[in-house]
Amino acid sequence: MKKFTFSAFLLALTFAVTAQVTDPNNGLKHIMTAEEAANKNKIALGFVETDPPTGLIRNVEEFGNNDGVLIRYPFGIPMSLIKEMAKDAKVTTIVSSSSQQTTVTNQYQTNGVNLANCSFLIAPTDSYWTRDYGPWYVTFGNKEVGIVDFPYNRPRPNDDELPKKVADSQGIPWFGMNVIHTGGNYMCNGLDQASSTTLVWDENPGQSAEQISQKMQDYLGINNYMVVEDPNNTYIDHIDCWGKFIAPDKVLIRKVPASHPQFDELEATAAFFANQPSSYGSNYKVFRVNTPNNEPYSNSFILKNKVCVPIMGTNNDAAALLAYQVAMPGYQIFGFLGNPSTPWESTDALHCRTHEIADQGMLLISHLPLYDSVPAQSCFEITAQIDAFSGSLIYPDSVWTIYKTGSSEWDTLTMINTSNSEWKACIPGQMEGTAISYFIQARDASGRLSNHPYI
Repeated sequence: MKKFTFSAFLLALTFAVTAQVTDPNNGLKHIMTAEEAANKNKIALGFVETDPPTGLIRNVEEFGNNDGVLIRYPFGIPMSLIKEMAKDAKVTTIVSSSSQQTTVTNQYQTNGVNLANCSFLIAPTDSYWTRDYGPWYVTFGNKEVGIVDFPYNRPRPNDDELPKKVADSQGIPWFGMNVIHTGGNYMCNGLDQASSTTLVWDENPGQSAEQISQKMQDYLGINNYMVVEDPNNTYIDHIDCWGKFIAPDKVLIRKVPASHPQFDELEATAAFFANQPSSYGSNYKVFRVNTPNNEPYSNSFILKNKVCVPIMGTNNDAAALLAYQVAMPGYQIFGFLGNPSTPWESTDALHCRTHEIADQGMLLISHLPLYDSVPAQSCFEITAQIDAFSGSLIYPDSVWTIYKTGSSEWDTLTMINTSNSEWKACIPGQMEGTAISYFIQARDASGRLSNHPYI
């Protein structure tokens, strides 16, 4: 009897999952359907723009101070990915009802997902592309975290309303920016720079490029909005299909063989970024990942110290994972195959179906690094602004500049709080030609530990 009951349960579960996953997006595609195209005039209809955030605004980057991920059920991602993310990050799953929440909870439990890190948001949605319609987080004002929303570039009203529901559920401010957009066509470097393809101009014919850039500055703190032609020449024109910022001064861009029809365009795009000054003043360091068969390797997702890369089960996967390891030393690099029913595509993969959630109590270290060659001096002053958004005490004996010269052992300097959020330390002067490596570390009473750079 027990055997029959167990088998019947498995059969029922399999049927339920199959029925849901067969069409998880209710007939919608990543591309706008013909019916949706006929209703394009409904995009942004009734959207109410708010005043922008106040004070110093910073758009929270994907590789920065985030503690969770927003996904949607029915899933477009494999359970193995959810299980890995939930090990040490918060997973918020959008479900349509409490009964659906129970279904997902049972699936998580069956598959060994860490339920202690799982929460749910009950809200109607149209699709699983949380990247495209999800919230954009900003820090602003007096150590506050808020959400900047935009009219989603699809006439999908449930998806379009989701950022408001996220803001309500988290009890944080919501700001409306009247620029028709999509998260798949936007990446920021965590300071004052961001990039999109010219799709953002095409979808906002009533606004000039200058007006759009001004909105980016007013609502997101972006002072240099780099809008580029899409080198992929596909239907989607999303920047995450070919590139992503992986640090304030690093960008990863897909690479193809010289015989590929888009080789020239992708090389030109890589050269463009290599000649752009990053927020640190030095030009961007450009890293490449080889995608000879249009693999979606650049459509990865960064969550805390992990990089989740969509792989295809081919001989090219290993080289792609190695490219990430070279570009992002210190991170854990994981490869994930897509679900058979919702496979990865060159224009729609892992990044498109996930969205980071900012850590509201982040311990934020802001610092302009010393780079390249600097004049010899008796002391190299290191200055950082350190803010505990949780309101917790920053431990004064746990704020350090950790440095080494050449291949020597690391040495630790305690940083001194000079005023408000400013901390300073001085790396002793060295002989001419000495290579100095350093990073900054801080702890606060909330239990958070932060580094600069992040890894």
